[in-house]
Amino acid sequence: MATALANHPAIQEFKSRSQAARAQIGVSRANLLPKVTHTSSYYYGTSVPTSSLAVPSGFGQFAGTRGQINDFTVHQFQGNQLLYDFGKTLGQVGQSKALFEAAKMDLQNIRQQVVLDAKTAFYGYLAAERAVRVSEENLRLNEDLVRQAKGFYEVGVRARIDVTTAEANLYTAQADLITARNNLQIAQVSLMTALGLKSWPYAGLSYQVETRPKAINLNEAKEKALSDRPDLARNRYQQEADKQAIRAARAGYYPTLYAQGLQNTQGKPYGDMRGTWSLSLNASVPLFEGLATRYSVQQAKENLRATEANAEVLRQDINKQVEQSYLNIRAAAERIRAAAKGQEAARENWDLARGRYNAGVGSIIEVTDAQVKYFNAELTYIRAVYDLKVAEAQLEKAMGVAY
Repeated sequence: MATALANHPAIQEFKSRSQAARAQIGVSRANLLPKVTHTSSYYYGTSVPTSSLAVPSGFGQFAGTRGQINDFTVHQFQGNQLLYDFGKTLGQVGQSKALFEAAKMDLQNIRQQVVLDAKTAFYGYLAAERAVRVSEENLRLNEDLVRQAKGFYEVGVRARIDVTTAEANLYTAQADLITARNNLQIAQVSLMTALGLKSWPYAGLSYQVETRPKAINLNEAKEKALSDRPDLARNRYQQEADKQAIRAARAGYYPTLYAQGLQNTQGKPYGDMRGTWSLSLNASVPLFEGLATRYSVQQAKENLRATEANAEVLRQDINKQVEQSYLNIRAAAERIRAAAKGQEAARENWDLARGRYNAGVGSIIEVTDAQVKYFNAELTYIRAVYDLKVAEAQLEKAMGVAY
């Protein structure tokens, strides 16, 4: 789990998304602060765009029609300060804050998903490793049976069919071992991906698996899930963001008040420079914007309704996930008990069949059939054990356990 949380690229992705959402708060707040710009212009020629400049007296020949080449410099400072926009900027700031909180919930959710994937892949690797050991043991037992059948055949105790039957089972066991080793390699790749690793750094993995399920109250698990799940918390923050978006959109119906200050310095470069300045209060009144504000408000309201409806979808899905995982745990625990009994019975059956065969009263078919059942019982028990661990990991994810 620690390796996955430290290395998985999805976590870094959502960390960066969270930081980007935090930076957006600053972008939104910037509209509340003064804006100051400086512009410098240098003109050279027989004319100057006097519509954009207040040319001081004494420079008439520059702007005149006499065709004399001249030069002219203008330095301008401009400051603007928003005074009031009926909540548009504050709504944008509130929306950015809510979206930042939602992004943090996305990060928490992906951390939980990474842990679940790591646990699932880890248990899958352990199960595949156990299956290889069982397959190797099964191959060894079949090799022993082939040698025994050949010995009986050579001394005339058994027929040739005993040898061919044992060899057929041996080849099947070899194929099973090849499949088990391939599954182990696939499980290793899956675990590497789940941990965010590019190479396999382990000489081996070991873990003491507890086969008894944890005591869990279903109703308490559901209550915890509804209070702790990050995707449900994200929905609440998204609702707040949508409400702030409505506030910002409605402000488009009202004027925007702002103050402006200008300071110009202009004249001959390295010569006589003259300054002018002005302060103004301004009101920008929206008269007609092609119904853009109306549709922006409508869009924001519909987004809020969709987010509110999604909250109920999430609650239903969370309840389903919790109950499903809970039932999977119970079923896996029952399968473990049944598989353990089946394992004991299959082992005893195999011992009896082998003893009868050694005593000359049993058939090779009886031995090979008992051996296959024993092998399958071993694999069934392994699958049941690791199904339990995966189901427990899924329940922790469904309950919103944080990491």
